[in-house]
Amino acid sequence: MEPGVSIETSSMIRVAVLPIGEVPPTLLRDYFSMLLRYQTILLSAISSFYTEHQKSPFAHQPWDSGSLRFKFILGGAPPSPWEDFQSNRKILAIIGICHCPSSPDLDTVVSQFSAACKGFSSALVERCFAFCPGDSQLEDGSRKGGNLMLFPPADRDTQELHLQTMMQDIAASLLMKFEKWVLQAESTGTILKTPLDSQSSLSSEEVIKAKKRRLGRAQKTIGDYCLLAGSPVDANAHYTTALELSRLTGDFFWLAGALEG
Repeated sequence: MEPGVSIETSSMIRVAVLPIGEVPPTLLRDYFSMLLRYQTILLSAISSFYTEHQKSPFAHQPWDSGSLRFKFILGGAPPSPWEDFQSNRKILAIIGICHCPSSPDLDTVVSQFSAACKGFSSALVERCFAFCPGDSQLEDGSRKGGNLMLFPPADRDTQELHLQTMMQDIAASLLMKFEKWVLQAESTGTILKTPLDSQSSLSSEEVIKAKKRRLGRAQKTIGDYCLLAGSPVDANAHYTTALELSRLTGDFFWLAGALEG
């Protein structure tokens, strides 16, 4: 088990926080400490950023009392071979931190951020927060749009309010991505493996067994995404289904995972 892992970590969304360009260490620590204030975002606070594109698979989403929880990892973390088995191990969002006075060329910042994001293939949402832009950078950045978010010079309270708004936007974007993933998994299925599965070519018998196990594994993983989406009641329903399917197919490792969930 990883250090610092507990039952609660199953519901925490991992976010890689990456310095982009030159960021003085003291400022990087300061910006990171500001982010840590927003490890919990209430679902009730993201409604203005959230759009239901189709009926949500999270039927029991507690909009009045629920929340999305974040685990910010400075510098990110290498991918784990167990990401399919425990979805909370994935880096699901990336936040770049840029200090504009130290990185005057925003085109370079955008390119560096794009390159950094390629190291995290599991990320669903990417944003680059650019602090203290000058007037020319403000004008230039407003034209670029996209994932570059400018934080004009301001007092601490204003910066934190701006950051809170950006985190609410990220939370809503992630929730919509989770919905899309679950709907796709329910309709088309998904292939999920762990290091315990055979890495060699499968015999015809093993292929049949893998297909049978696919549904149970998908249900367990959907349960994981329900937890990450702040909907434990939905998660419990999918874990229960995963238990039944995994027991029927003798997929005991994933059975244990569903029990743990």
